[in-house]
Amino acid sequence: MDKQYILINLNKAESAETLQARVRERARWVIFGILIALLIGVNAKVWIISAGYDKIIDKKETEIARLKDEIDKLQSEGKNLSKGDILSFADLEQDRFLWARNLEKMGALTPDDIAITGLRYKRQKLIIKGIALTFEDRKDFEIIDEYVQTLRNNKEFSNNFSKIKYVGHSKVNVRGQDIVRFEIEASSKRSRKKNFS
Repeated sequence: MDKQYILINLNKAESAETLQARVRERARWVIFGILIALLIGVNAKVWIISAGYDKIIDKKETEIARLKDEIDKLQSEGKNLSKGDILSFADLEQDRFLWARNLEKMGALTPDDIAITGLRYKRQKLIIKGIALTFEDRKDFEIIDEYVQTLRNNKEFSNNFSKIKYVGHSKVNVRGQDIVRFEIEASSKRSRKKNFS
């Protein structure tokens, strides 16, 4: 009688486990490789940025050194200024008239119910034209006079003018709204001609 054998391949289970372990190992190496590549990329980027900053710093240091040399040269040349040069500069500084600062100050002093519509400088006089809203309980002249007094009382603005005076006004009706057109004249203290700057 022939013997019958049942063959069981035990290596099959081992090879499946081995294959799974091999796949896991490869996945680990791929992830590790990606992380290493990312790390190298980030470091390279940081190095490039750092190199760029180093160049900017070098340029700034060179420029600072150049400016220091120029300052030293100007300071040494400044010792040769005559008394006349210094007095001329002092006169120029004293006579300087900053229109931008004065107009900014005038704008800050102008109330919400008044609007400046025109400015003109002629024969050492600043002509201020504007419009103002009218009120039933106040006279038109009072509104303009109060604004003139505000300009006069502000030393920072009025110190540049020998006189600030009301010139005149007229009442007009625009789209059913009564408004007052007015003109104010501010005479400059300085005799020399000034330009807007």
